[in-house]
Parts: sequence; structure tokens; C-alpha cells
Amino acid sequence: MEVSVNDKRVYKRYEYHAPIVYEYGNTNSYYDAIMCNHSMGGMCFESNYALPKGVEIHIKMKNFSPLSSGPESRAGYHAEVRWCIEIEEEDSHNYKIGVNYFEPVLLS
Repeated sequence: MEVSVNDKRVYKRYEYHAPIVYEYGNTNSYYDAIMCNHSMGGMCFESNYALPKGVEIHIKMKNFSPLSSGPESRAGYHAEVRWCIEIEEEDSHNYKIGVNYFEPVLLS
């Protein structure tokens, strides 16, 4: 019996598109990306750059608003890259990246 990726998830995913920036390697250099979905445990985003599995990144929400009911209610997230795949679609960035937060967050 084949188990789908969704069956392996601990938290339910919610489709959500929002601009983000991320820092890789404590360089104080941030790269633009677009969030595709999120959950209490992590998110998926599209980026122009590949990231190696296992690295730590800091994600900042470009539209941070503490009164928001979505992911923008937090200024940022500390996460670990779990996977990175190249995508070949027009009108898209080059890579989809999945990350797990170091601490789960409550969803509003």
C-alpha cells in the first residue's frame, strides 16, 4: 500500500500565498520568496535559489501585522529545510522548499 505525503503530515496544511524573505546561514542577507502553504509545523515556499536539506533559515514576513489572523501575525520564523525540489513551471520561481519550524506555532 502506498502512503501519500499528506498522510505523513503531523499538521494540516493551509494554502496561503504571501511574500516572505529568508536569511540563510546568519549572513544578514535576505532573499525574496513566496509562501505557498503553511501549517503549525512548517511552510512551503518558492525561491529562485536551492537550499540544502538540514540548514537553518530565518524567515521574515514582508507584510507583518500583529493583528492579522494569518501567518503575518508573526514577524518571523526560525526553521530547518526539510526538502528542496526544482520546479519547471512558467511564471514561477525555480525551487519549492519545505521547512519545519523549530517550535510549532498556533494558527489563528
